Amino acid sequence: MEETTKDLEGVVFSHEEVADGFRFLQIRINGHLPCARPGQFVQIRPSRTTTTPFLRMPLSVSHVDRVGSTFGVLYDVVGPKTRALSDMNEGDRIDCLGPLGNPFPDVPDDARPVLVGGGIGVPPLLHLGTHLRSTGMDPILIVGARTAGKHLPLELLSPASEHVRLATDDGSLGHHGFVTDLLAQALKEEDKPVVYTCGPHPMMAAVASATESADVRCYSSLEEYMACGFGVCVGCVVERRTQANSPYDQFTRVCVDGPVYDATEIVW
Repeated sequence: MEETTKDLEGVVFSHEEVADGFRFLQIRINGHLPCARPGQFVQIRPSRTTTTPFLRMPLSVSHVDRVGSTFGVLYDVVGPKTRALSDMNEGDRIDCLGPLGNPFPDVPDDARPVLVGGGIGVPPLLHLGTHLRSTGMDPILIVGARTAGKHLPLELLSPASEHVRLATDDGSLGHHGFVTDLLAQALKEEDKPVVYTCGPHPMMAAVASATESADVRCYSSLEEYMACGFGVCVGCVVERRTQANSPYDQFTRVCVDGPVYDATEIVW
């Protein structure tokens, strides 16, 4: 059931470091928790009473518990906004807007979903994989990171898939190489794969190229800098493939038109 975006106030339910620099934040909403679908995101600010940071930050929803009125986000501590967020403790108030954006499309009944994530792009795929498993599907989850310490723990990955395949750039965990190596193997194994990906731009570009060459449908969840989160500021536009001459057709706003796109639509 579709639900409208809501201005939400919640409290920090739990907050912990789960990998090198990565933190898992669970938020309990005061009142009704809107149904965030896999691929959607929320805009978060530490408190309604602070002006630092002035703007909310976009974070993909990784976990949802409708019964407990909680949802989870994963983030990397890399700048002033995420540092301010990392200082929050259990019981602190938090300001949220969501759910925002368009979700991943449904998987065909006869298809095998292959989820390919890298770095902090993994969270929306965890939400997607958990949802797919609840419908009886059996997704493959491929996750890449620079080194073993940057990988999320298996207790966060395993609810999304019974088939977790890991890669590291330095060979410290799993396959020594890139997620595209593991993707190529999966595409050979499966008769009707459909790929869903989120992560660093170069990684998604490589996944998009590989799937297009193999004539396999691929959906990408883009991660761009955002300010408003609902299309007004036009700060998150990306170029898409089109024959149109109008810039209104040539560019797309990730926050409202995405963040999920058919990978063949995007100029990588």
